[in-house]
Amino acid sequence: MAALTKNHGVRFLDAGEDARTVVTPDFSTITIVAPADEANPSIFPLETNVHLYGDEADKIAQLGDAGEIGDAIDDLLSEGIAASILVRRVEKMETRNEQLGAIIGDPSDRTGLWGLLDARAQTLVRPGLVISPGFTNDSLVGATLVTMTAQGTGYSQATATFASAGAMVVPTGTCVIEDGKVIGVQIDNAGIGIVGAVTCTIAGDGEGATCTVATGPAANPVALAMSAVCKRLLAIGIVDGPNLDRTAAGLWAERLRRDDGRYLYPIDPAVRRFAVLDGSDDTILTRPGSTTVAALFAKRDRARAGPYWSPENQTSSGIVGTARPISYYDGEVDHEANFLVSTCGVNTFIEGKELFGSETLSNDTNWRFVNKVRTENAIRASLPGALRKWRGENFTAHNALMVVKTVEQFLDELVALGAVLGYTRYFDRALNPNANMRQGILRIELPHENTPILSDMQFGMRPYSPAFDILAADIQRALGGYDAITLAA
Repeated sequence: MAALTKNHGVRFLDAGEDARTVVTPDFSTITIVAPADEANPSIFPLETNVHLYGDEADKIAQLGDAGEIGDAIDDLLSEGIAASILVRRVEKMETRNEQLGAIIGDPSDRTGLWGLLDARAQTLVRPGLVISPGFTNDSLVGATLVTMTAQGTGYSQATATFASAGAMVVPTGTCVIEDGKVIGVQIDNAGIGIVGAVTCTIAGDGEGATCTVATGPAANPVALAMSAVCKRLLAIGIVDGPNLDRTAAGLWAERLRRDDGRYLYPIDPAVRRFAVLDGSDDTILTRPGSTTVAALFAKRDRARAGPYWSPENQTSSGIVGTARPISYYDGEVDHEANFLVSTCGVNTFIEGKELFGSETLSNDTNWRFVNKVRTENAIRASLPGALRKWRGENFTAHNALMVVKTVEQFLDELVALGAVLGYTRYFDRALNPNANMRQGILRIELPHENTPILSDMQFGMRPYSPAFDILAADIQRALGGYDAITLAA
């Protein structure tokens, strides 16, 4: 061929390419972000992703007894699994507000939860299930609205000073002045951890301006940060509810429900586990449910060799009950477990041991079930690696076909597994204009439907009169020769 370089002799050329096999990464590594102030810093440095397995007892012992990480690992191991675990230790802080801030971290500095974005590069392990036990349950109260009760007169400048006894952080705000009047106060910082009334005093070169301050709960900031991080990681964050009552759980969940809520699996109430502490101190502890749930996710993944199924209906081996009783009755609608799942979108435990619910905190019903989200995560995480082979190859019809064949083979397998109900794929010419293709852009449409769980099994119950025909026939067979004439005689 004149188009190829000349050669005198024998050589071997790669004459064609075939579709590539797609390899699904592991989504079962449980990732804990929390303080552990007695940990050995040489093994578990602050703000560092460290990978370990549940059977590395010597390494786990170096976490010490203080802080949340050691207890969380005990919760995981009590479920009878030797899990793959990522630990990210944050600094132990003095106040609750500071501790939440340390766990959230800074997205620019990659600290706290945001540091998990570097986990795969640092450890070669993908964070699949993310927890921060005991730090996602708050609904922190802050200032929500300043209402002017009098605008005053003669102001060219004014300062708003907020006060609230016992607040972790006192709100701040800026006066808005127009025509010598304070027409409003803009809340710059809503404050946090407010436990009582908030007052606001206006001082300046005018007089008479007064206002009142309304307060209200806000979405848990750790859970919100976790949802954003998990979106980047294609992971699931398991978040603990307030552990108060069903109304509080529903309100807590509603504040978190949003687009990225599909990456959060909520659980309420807390659970109870028997813990061996130091000799006579053995006792039953109240523990965040997220650690137990993470273990059940990992257990189901290992049992079925993939992340495509809900962890629901598994019974816990490590808990002795829940922190408050949750009513449940088979075949009935009116019980607390159904209220939590169906009304609030909050998963729970029934009968003190069985995981009940497959809900996420998505505001899009298409991503209501956690198994659908994890299946989508697996698809989006798996395909790029397999399709990397075609990046940089010439844009030909054959190579485009091989890209599609690679996708087809993977989705065919997911359909066979029952993880995807069905799919189609096509080349839309209108979405592939010449100008785009000239720049090497290929767009393939890939509509598909991930398999939902079986959530609501309904049976239409009604009388069935043909059953009496069956009964009559049975009677005739039983009576044998006792026909009507014989009976009359």
